[in-house]
Amino acid sequence: MKISQTNKNLSIETLRGLAIILMVLGHVIGSASDNGLKVADDSVWRFSYYAFQYIRMPLFTVISGFVYAYKPVSRFTSNSKFIVGKINRLLIPLVVVATLFYLLQYITPGTNSKNDLNDIWRIYVYPYAHFWFLQGMMIVFLIITVLENFKALDTLKSAIICLLIAALIFIALPYKFNYFSLNRVPFLLTFFILGLSLKRFYEAIFKKNLVKMAGLIFVISISYQLYLFDVDTDVRIANLLTFCVGSTACILMISLGYQNKKLIWLGDFSYGIYLFHIFGAVTARVLLAKLSVHNIPLQILIGLTAGISFPVLLRLLCGSNKVFSVLFFGDKISAVHKKKHELDLKSTRSITSSRTFPN
Repeated sequence: MKISQTNKNLSIETLRGLAIILMVLGHVIGSASDNGLKVADDSVWRFSYYAFQYIRMPLFTVISGFVYAYKPVSRFTSNSKFIVGKINRLLIPLVVVATLFYLLQYITPGTNSKNDLNDIWRIYVYPYAHFWFLQGMMIVFLIITVLENFKALDTLKSAIICLLIAALIFIALPYKFNYFSLNRVPFLLTFFILGLSLKRFYEAIFKKNLVKMAGLIFVISISYQLYLFDVDTDVRIANLLTFCVGSTACILMISLGYQNKKLIWLGDFSYGIYLFHIFGAVTARVLLAKLSVHNIPLQILIGLTAGISFPVLLRLLCGSNKVFSVLFFGDKISAVHKKKHELDLKSTRSITSSRTFPN
């Protein structure tokens, strides 16, 4: 694994960029015929969405665990400092950005769903849009803090036990207790621990025979997944396929060590894109509908471009504003000035050197 001078794993940053593209693309297409672009359930576009369904969020979550392993809770002076940092990073944007999106949906004609303003409190208590990830990850970090304090993730054997317990709960015990996205926590915890383990025990896991085994399991499981397209699948079977396809796909992609400057550049904006992509994508979809543009490939291309471009531009603009950087992106107040300098430098380089911006 090649590490840059800024102590970033460039292959992981590449995968981070890829993961965010897959995630935005999935939301642009929509998970069903009543959201996103409302493509037909038997269309090639629905099949393309389904083909990556068990890879998108597992990859995004595995990367979160992998990156966490570089700076685990033990690096902090106290558990409380770590948790406060995660509250700052996750819950402040949850409240601010989710509220903005709720209001945007309410006032904008042509959006796929509208809710009464009296129900706005529900978005802070229950899963809402893609913001469920922030709620669920807050719970995951609380669990990880406990596990780390009991040294349950310090050895490969104990980490595998924790992974298998989380996976068993995710696969075999699906439940509907969705307060603060608790029903998504087993899924997130499974792939977060996997990502953490892949980094912490890299040399032990990424051996030739194990990678070959992962490749075989991936081919079998994704073939069965695609075979089940348009078939009502039991939730436990779907969860098992999610685990098999998602975990092996992540192992295979990380083992490749592939690096791409454009994706590395984009990966640096991944959190902001995750938070704000829906604003650009929804605006593009509504405008295209007003202009009577119904060409699906063009709608997807423009929606994807807008979903990525808007958050990147917003991130660059807010880099100079301490308040917006904290409220919109969960930046630490003490780190805002440093981030401002980095973003200003990035913006300057983008003007003076075509090698900095993706071609």
